[in-house]
Amino acid sequence: MKIGFKSDIHLDFWIPLYGSIDSFIKEILKPQKADVLIIAGDLGHYNDQNILLLKKLKNFFKNILVTFGNHDFYLLDKKFNTYKERIEDLKNNINSIEGIYFLDGDFLEIEGVGFAGAGGWYDFSLAVKHGYPLEKVKLFWHYFMNDAKNIKPEIDPVNFSMLQKEKLRKSIDKADIVFTHVPPLYINCYGKPVLDSFYSFYGYDLFKDNIKYWIFGHCHKPMDFYEEHIRFLSSPLGYPHIRTGKFEIDYLNKTSKNKISKEFSL
Repeated sequence: MKIGFKSDIHLDFWIPLYGSIDSFIKEILKPQKADVLIIAGDLGHYNDQNILLLKKLKNFFKNILVTFGNHDFYLLDKKFNTYKERIEDLKNNINSIEGIYFLDGDFLEIEGVGFAGAGGWYDFSLAVKHGYPLEKVKLFWHYFMNDAKNIKPEIDPVNFSMLQKEKLRKSIDKADIVFTHVPPLYINCYGKPVLDSFYSFYGYDLFKDNIKYWIFGHCHKPMDFYEEHIRFLSSPLGYPHIRTGKFEIDYLNKTSKNKISKEFSL
């Protein structure tokens, strides 16, 4: 089974540069024929545009699995009044297309391989672990993160993260591959505990023995490492004006300096 993965596509930032979704796909994502594509959140700010992208990508992949990122909640499209309206519209449109699935704490099996997906959410726990008072972290979040301004009604990150985590916990016991937008462990995104606490949640208690891969996004830095027995992978595209991500879709059958399970190799 050949499995591709990508995150943080932020489509509407790229289209003005490439003129059309077809050109963007051809010149930037450069998809190969494969069995599965995992998109770990942050498609873009406009549902109609995102759906068109997925339909065109379906020409290359038998199955596409999608979850949401924080930008998929933003209300820049004035068609929606709340983030719940927007994400429900995105979910319904995705699930109406044969072979494309929106996972929100769900489990899906394809050709004997189990997938579990959810958006996840950051919980500020890294900053608290370093001794920062939670209320001060929340104040800085209001100042620093566009999530506090563009998601309506406002989400309480700590509570929402707990809900996402429990939703995911119910679906991962049989999963070979898990994907979330926000990583479930502490990563070095900015190198500062308070900022990095907006890019992770405490999910170490979710690392079940059956999980082989965990794919994530949110931090626009490509990553490939092991934590315990799980290989963690991130292939973000990011923004065209801040080149910290990478072009092209990655695939699990690519070689790495780390040992990779033969189950997903060609």
